[in-house]
Amino acid sequence: MSGKVKFIQEVEIKKKKTILDIAQKNKIKIKSPCDGKGKCGKCIVKVVDGKVSEPTKAEINTLGDKKIKKGYRLACEAILEGDGKIVID
Repeated sequence: MSGKVKFIQEVEIKKKKTILDIAQKNKIKIKSPCDGKGKCGKCIVKVVDGKVSEPTKAEINTLGDKKIKKGYRLACEAILEGDGKIVID
């Protein structure tokens, strides 16, 4: 048998921080070989709901407009600005 499972974890944030910072603080694993410098493009997440900062140059160069419009962002660059739902690949 094969299938998918969805784990949902809710964490509270007090300040605006990158999605990667929030994840790391709460022991949620997101690949980040470049240590959050916006260079490797491995920390791609999908913002399903919520407000995040405008895309950075690194995100535009790595992801392109099509993926960004679909909600994909680099966790090390995108700053969560309130409540949100994030999918980690």
